[in-house]
Amino acid sequence: MQRDPRPPWRGPIRRPSSGSGVDSVLVSLRAAVPALLLFISARAVGLGAVLLLSPSSAGYALRRLAVHWDAYWYLDIAQHGYDHAIRAPMPGQDHHRYTNLAFFPVYPALIRALHTVLPVLPWGVAGLVTAGLCALVAAWGIHAAVAHRYGPRVATLAALLWGIAPTAVVESAGYSESAFTALTAWALFAVLKRRWLTAGVLALLAGLTRPTGIAVVAALCAAAALQVWETLRERGTGPGWLDGPYRLATGKQEIRPEQPVALWRPITAALISPLGWLGFVAWTGLRLHKWNAYFKIQALWKSRFDFGHTTGADFRILFTHSAPVNLYFPVGACALIAAVLLLAVTVAQRQPLPFLVLGLVMVVITIGDAAYFSSRARFLLPAFPLLLPLASGLARTRNRTVLVAVLVATTAVSALYGAYLMLYSPSPP
Repeated sequence: MQRDPRPPWRGPIRRPSSGSGVDSVLVSLRAAVPALLLFISARAVGLGAVLLLSPSSAGYALRRLAVHWDAYWYLDIAQHGYDHAIRAPMPGQDHHRYTNLAFFPVYPALIRALHTVLPVLPWGVAGLVTAGLCALVAAWGIHAAVAHRYGPRVATLAALLWGIAPTAVVESAGYSESAFTALTAWALFAVLKRRWLTAGVLALLAGLTRPTGIAVVAALCAAAALQVWETLRERGTGPGWLDGPYRLATGKQEIRPEQPVALWRPITAALISPLGWLGFVAWTGLRLHKWNAYFKIQALWKSRFDFGHTTGADFRILFTHSAPVNLYFPVGACALIAAVLLLAVTVAQRQPLPFLVLGLVMVVITIGDAAYFSSRARFLLPAFPLLLPLASGLARTRNRTVLVAVLVATTAVSALYGAYLMLYSPSPP
């Protein structure tokens, strides 16, 4: 057997279609319908578990989904805008001071836009509807990006696995993960289709949605740098490994695009992609008249990059102390360990470079951050390339009964754990 001469992080990726971007999106929507129906079913089970296991009424459970922990702050921004100063300690919070300037603007802007269009909706309901719509767009984007590389079966399973991840309950709550995942998935899809300017704008918006938007920027910049390098290499020395980073390999025949790559497009995408994250950091500094205000604010929320020191201390507590711990502790530890193992598998699996970079940066940020241990699994939720080894393995399952049994059991466990996180956990999900 002839050895594949390509580096391991390219993989055989299909040729960009000659149709318009709108055509590509519509085609992907039709292909994603089965995945979206499965995703909706899974989230319905999760939401049903929260309602059924509520210690009070269904209204209490829905309120928890709408205003629990971070969701409260997003609604506060949507209703009243951003603070002009750091607030005094809240009742019962001792000396801890807070501000909504820690939260990025895209998700609350979407809530406000929906409430403007449908003013009859209460703010909490607007937040839940916004999160739910974003989750659907995210599942669709995951399917589109994965199907471009791995085909529809793996893509369908990847979208479903994202909907039954341990912390998937936040996809039905007032959190920004769904909006961020939607922008991330569609940005990577645009990169795979070589629609560089679209990818750059989506990466910019991802940087305005969550602090981890820098992972999307890194993924796009890595792919853009590879595109530029290989295009210059071809122009100087003839054909290289790829025509740009994405070439269609069909057996021994290679199909090359008719038009050469316009280098200004990936370069421009790489240049504009970090402007969202950098712009919010700069705006926060102007708001509080301190150049490092953003990092000071994150420290108030116990979020700072300490190179894994806090994570290591939490693991020592878990494995060297006999005192009881809350359920989120072992689940979070398992999620971090699984993320590292799955990241190694993605390298062996020869995933496309932007997928690898996204997964790597998300794992590094999650492990290196000093935030609440209970939130670590949620931070990993947008890193959908980490699900691909699992989706690929399930796609190869011959026995449909076994496959259905595994997915049903996983859905049930996810729903129960999601109910615990939203209703009974003493720490943020």
